[in-house]
Amino acid sequence: MQKMADSPVVTPNSSRDKSSRFYVVSWINRLLKTDFKDVQEMGSGACQCQMMNCTFPGSVDLAKVKFDAQSKEDFKHNFSLLQDAFNQKGVTKTIPVDGLIEGDFKTCYEFMKWFKLFYTENTKNKEYNPVKAPNSSNINPIATSSQSGSSDNETNGTAKATKSAPYTEKWKEDYDWADWSLLGEQHTYCSVCHTNLATYRRGIVELQRHTETNKHKKRAKLFQSSQRKSQVTKPFPCSDAAVRFIYNRWYTGSAKGKHVSRHFARCKLGLKYPKDLVSVSKDTPYCVYIYEGLAAGNDDTVTAVLLGFFHSKSSVHRIRFLDALQSVDGAGAETATAVVKALKRFELSTDNLAVCYSGDGEASEQICSHLRELNPNIIALGGLYTIADAAYHAGVKELPSQIQELMVDLYAHYSSCSVKNDNLKALFGSDITKNSKPFYLSISCLRFYQLITKMLEIWSDLILYFSSCPEGDEKAKLLCSQLKGPKVKATFMSLEQALKPLEKFQTQIQESFWANMPLILEEASMLLSTYTSCFLQHNAATRYLKEHDAQILKNKKFHLLGQDLSLGGKAVEDFLKTEEAAEVLPQLQEELLLFYIAVTGCIAEELPLSDTVLKNISRLLNPESSLKVTKIAVEELGSKLGVCSSPEEVRQLEKEFSEYHLAEEERSKKGVNGDTLENHWTRVLEGTEPTSVFRKLILTLLSFPCPPLDPQHILSQALDSNDAASFSESDTFTESEHEIVSDSVLTNGSKKDLQVYAAGLNGFDLKPCVVRLIKMNDRDGMSMMNGSLSHEGSWRGGHSWESSLRQKPQARKVFQAGVGTWSKPIGLIKGRKSGQESIDEELEGTSPSSRTTPSRGQPGTYQDGKGFLIGELVWGKLSGMSMWPGLVMPWKSKHSPPGMRRVEWFGDGMFSEVSTERLKPFSFFTLCFSKNSFASLPVYKDAIYQICELAAERCGKSFAKAQGDKERELKMMVDWASEGFLPTGPRGFAPPGKIDAKDSSPNQDPNDSPSSDYQPPPKRRYIFKNRPGAPNISYSRKSLKEKVTEKGKTIENFCLSCASTEIDVQHPLFEGGLCLRCKENFTETLYRYDEDGYQSYCTVCCAGLEVILCGNASCCRCFCKDCLDILVAEGTFDKLKDVDPWSCFMCEPSQCDGHLKLRPDWSVKVQDLFTNNSAMEFEPHRVYPSIPADQRKPLKVLSLFDGIATGYLVLKDLGFKIERYIASEICDDSIVVGMIKHEGKIEYVNDVRTITRKHLAEWGPFDLLIGGSPCNDLSMVNPLRKGLFEGTGRLFFEFYRILTLLKPKEEDNRPFFWLFENVVLMSAHDKTDICRFLECNPVLVDAVKVSPAHRARYFWGNIPGMSRPLATSLDDKVTLQDCLEVGRMAKFDKVRTITTKSNSIRQGKMGPLPVSMNGKEDYLWCTEMEHAGAVLDRSGPAAE
Repeated sequence: MQKMADSPVVTPNSSRDKSSRFYVVSWINRLLKTDFKDVQEMGSGACQCQMMNCTFPGSVDLAKVKFDAQSKEDFKHNFSLLQDAFNQKGVTKTIPVDGLIEGDFKTCYEFMKWFKLFYTENTKNKEYNPVKAPNSSNINPIATSSQSGSSDNETNGTAKATKSAPYTEKWKEDYDWADWSLLGEQHTYCSVCHTNLATYRRGIVELQRHTETNKHKKRAKLFQSSQRKSQVTKPFPCSDAAVRFIYNRWYTGSAKGKHVSRHFARCKLGLKYPKDLVSVSKDTPYCVYIYEGLAAGNDDTVTAVLLGFFHSKSSVHRIRFLDALQSVDGAGAETATAVVKALKRFELSTDNLAVCYSGDGEASEQICSHLRELNPNIIALGGLYTIADAAYHAGVKELPSQIQELMVDLYAHYSSCSVKNDNLKALFGSDITKNSKPFYLSISCLRFYQLITKMLEIWSDLILYFSSCPEGDEKAKLLCSQLKGPKVKATFMSLEQALKPLEKFQTQIQESFWANMPLILEEASMLLSTYTSCFLQHNAATRYLKEHDAQILKNKKFHLLGQDLSLGGKAVEDFLKTEEAAEVLPQLQEELLLFYIAVTGCIAEELPLSDTVLKNISRLLNPESSLKVTKIAVEELGSKLGVCSSPEEVRQLEKEFSEYHLAEEERSKKGVNGDTLENHWTRVLEGTEPTSVFRKLILTLLSFPCPPLDPQHILSQALDSNDAASFSESDTFTESEHEIVSDSVLTNGSKKDLQVYAAGLNGFDLKPCVVRLIKMNDRDGMSMMNGSLSHEGSWRGGHSWESSLRQKPQARKVFQAGVGTWSKPIGLIKGRKSGQESIDEELEGTSPSSRTTPSRGQPGTYQDGKGFLIGELVWGKLSGMSMWPGLVMPWKSKHSPPGMRRVEWFGDGMFSEVSTERLKPFSFFTLCFSKNSFASLPVYKDAIYQICELAAERCGKSFAKAQGDKERELKMMVDWASEGFLPTGPRGFAPPGKIDAKDSSPNQDPNDSPSSDYQPPPKRRYIFKNRPGAPNISYSRKSLKEKVTEKGKTIENFCLSCASTEIDVQHPLFEGGLCLRCKENFTETLYRYDEDGYQSYCTVCCAGLEVILCGNASCCRCFCKDCLDILVAEGTFDKLKDVDPWSCFMCEPSQCDGHLKLRPDWSVKVQDLFTNNSAMEFEPHRVYPSIPADQRKPLKVLSLFDGIATGYLVLKDLGFKIERYIASEICDDSIVVGMIKHEGKIEYVNDVRTITRKHLAEWGPFDLLIGGSPCNDLSMVNPLRKGLFEGTGRLFFEFYRILTLLKPKEEDNRPFFWLFENVVLMSAHDKTDICRFLECNPVLVDAVKVSPAHRARYFWGNIPGMSRPLATSLDDKVTLQDCLEVGRMAKFDKVRTITTKSNSIRQGKMGPLPVSMNGKEDYLWCTEMEHAGAVLDRSGPAAE
């Protein structure tokens, strides 16, 4: 025993263990005689203590272990015992207690995998029995959120002690149907199903299971429908103005009437409105948003009142609609009084009324003052977001009249001139407005700054233009003389520099989102100090920041003099040194002083809080800087924001902040960080009590309004995000019709269903059903058609069936991952007419047989109740793109998959099949419109023009003022869309005759469909890895050089593409990182090549506009200007342009300089990056037993899509003996090459689609299946690609089908291997789908290191050793000359990627051919390409 105690403890490295989580769980169950289902159930610490005791008997006192632990305190107690044992044995492994307790999958999996290795390396007692160990007991798995099942907890027939879960009222927050049961606290009563549930053992898990049952879903739907109808007689909580506003702005149907509008508003606001808002106001600090002058119809305006708050459960900032008030012109006091009355009418708690934001309305100040009567501590933040405009207006008004008149005259000349000068057009654009204010006071600070900057750029051109005007134009002469004056130009130059802080602040606001809120507040806090330092002495500036005394600004003895006064930088100073401008300096200084005084005074007046408070709020909100905030600063925040009203609350805040500080320091020491702002505070708030003062402070800060704050954007968040899909025009009825019951309940439902329905009617008696038949005319029949489209003429981006080349395809077979059998082909509708007649009927929305009756079975329609019907204008999310505008088109066959839509994209006219979850209505214009794509992508710009043109055509909107100027018309369209498509609103561009299929049958249960009962056979499981979304924080690459020099920072801490600090993976080629978004872009574009054979984008950032190409004939890489100038040194790009030929940093790593350092193992890193970037993890492939050498037989090989038989050539070169090689190929030329080259040893069969199970049984059994389906419709190089499920892409499923048929059964130990190959440059969705079907991730192999050509390919398969890095000796490397026939000479060692284009053989777009024969250039022969391809394949997984 002494010898064993003295033996050293081995601490293993778990990275070398490739055990799956299922194996780890089963191994631990065998060791401890437990029945865990997942590693997440092992977070109690009990099993770890017993494993430690098993490894080193006596190291843990099992009598102290709480084996039945079910609380966090018990878990931490067990882990403290484990830590003591670790310390005793000298184990340095850190125990991730928080992650284990919280059930984080990755943490649990990695730690238990390490513990398995730790046991294996150190255990000496192999006969340890945990059941018979002293003081041992059964271990209870901890409950996880994903667990579900029956309420009876049985494990191998032995009942185990579980934590009791009696009924609690808190359950009603998430399950409003859960009531107290008469059977006692061990049960819960479902008020929808009228049943008692046994919840004492499993609690909320049992409630979740019950929610997902078909019985509950069906009855809940009936109950909600009856509840909506019963609410018709109840008084509506919001005003009539709110009902009109919601109806006119969002309703797109054809029904009219007061009851329709009220019913639609109720559906839009939700069944819990306004109780949910009242509940929020009691527990959570909130912000009141007030927007005046919103259009609610013709000549009808309202004031909208909304509530904003942070919802900690979902980690999002939410905005909800409260009410709308009728506007009264010029009556600000009445509006303010009405707002206060609305808050009182809804009985909102004013104690949590923390913030007020009122737009630019006339009554904003009066509203805020009235709200302070409810809560004197309320903060008015409206001025914070308009401070840049107000400050610049105040400053410009102090400029000399000469400067102001010059801007007015320039604008007047441009607006009145019939022929627009290009320079003036570039200056003013289409900003011609009729306004009583001067032009420069009616635009934003950002627009004014751009105007000043542009004016300075074209200054000389303006002088030249006005000097060339006709002699009689006195105004032009005056403008010319003014522009020539040095004082005028010096003033504009100084003005440009003086406005930069305001421009930076407003830019930050316009591009903002909640993650950037700390940055906005920090910029706002710095505005005063920035401007005071420009013209005040240091002591005076410090004093002003404390006192805000306006006399300090005006007192000349505090002003900076001479050169100390900021005139605008070196450029202005150099200009003033010129002979012509030397005399204007004193006057310019006086004018700038007046400008600075006005701007500074306005900023001080508009800031809602002091600069110190804003800075502390910014630091506290930011997770990275919150630990730098002092207790004194937090106490000041609590007092200033009205969170603390007594000394006791101040002391409580100090104590709670100290606890938060200590907890975060502990997490920081453990290296647990990287949370986004919302997730960080959600985690912190989860551990606080409802009465916590610190919690109230944080929720107050998180309730601050975040830009953009324009009404359209805020209202979209408040109402467009609500689920109004439950609204049905058939549900709208008068008060006298409430007793009519759904016919589906009375005729098809059981007696029990009828009782449920009657219970939902709140006591109303049921009367006999009355069948009312209404004759419908043709127009009504057409209007009831789901998704009908009328002939509106042609429009841009839309294609009719007659003119489109994409005709309706034949019925095809449908595959689903996990389904081993074939689905039947989707046939045509019985009785449907064929040819052009049926096409016309489909476009008209009705058929001759349904002129008087609405049909529900029309081909191509969508009846899954998820919205987005035929003809609707939508936004869709495509991989690698911004939200793109499109038009919903009919599905190509009778039935569409639930939740899928066929969309034609504007701009390029391409089609996609898109999930409804990736679609947004076109009314979400302000949310989905991308300014960057609009400015940089011509196709996107065309798409916006086309969809706006169609929307305007449907709304009857005209842009005649554009007078044929497309640019001006497009700007008017974008402005019209941004302002809410007034006067009709979004309902104006809805497709004619639109009706939701779900609404037409509100009582139809989706679970009644035959497909809902179909369950595919089980497959191997895979899980999505913990892959957090990339936080939307904007970074500047230009500041990367400065950031790298900060203490503790290296280039590895930053993304090389965007300078983000949110690193997801290491950059595979160079030292540095990649964030999540740039990683996705990198993997999709690294192997994209242009027609000249070079990479389409920069090798470093996979972006860049201007690139320099490597001059090495065998290299295809390029590097962009930004990467070279930022990462290497300023001016590197311009220097390298003069170097010819230039070898890149990959060809000559010694050139690397600055922050651009090539990784020595970059080829391995690239393969690792592409090995598993599909975000999925699969079980390892089946391992077959080894066959002795004397029993091995020649191979039987089946090759699909065989080509020119390179597979056969590779196997022969690798030394394999082949008994039979059967190849499927349809190209006659390829078959001829294979037959001649290999002397008829290959057996050819026809099209892969003709191979059946019977054929495989006759030819087999096979030892190896290889193939690579055509990549034409998968490669992103092809702009007309159709994807995996269309065109040649669907041939992949033939490989999958045959692979499924050939795989041996579990009891069959006959080895069977397979390999599938395809292009790397495919979309992420296609790659993920292939992985999902083949149940494994691919490996990437680029054979350029061992072959004569660039050829990066993905390989999927079960060949052992596939994922090993590509390693070759010098003897393995093959040049192009080695692949040529006799008498032919290679001009290059390597060629670029060979594709189906004949031009790809050339080395460059117009470069030379690679082979010389008889003194002439020549292409590669097919036999030579076969040999080159064989070399490529030998370098891939087949060689392993």
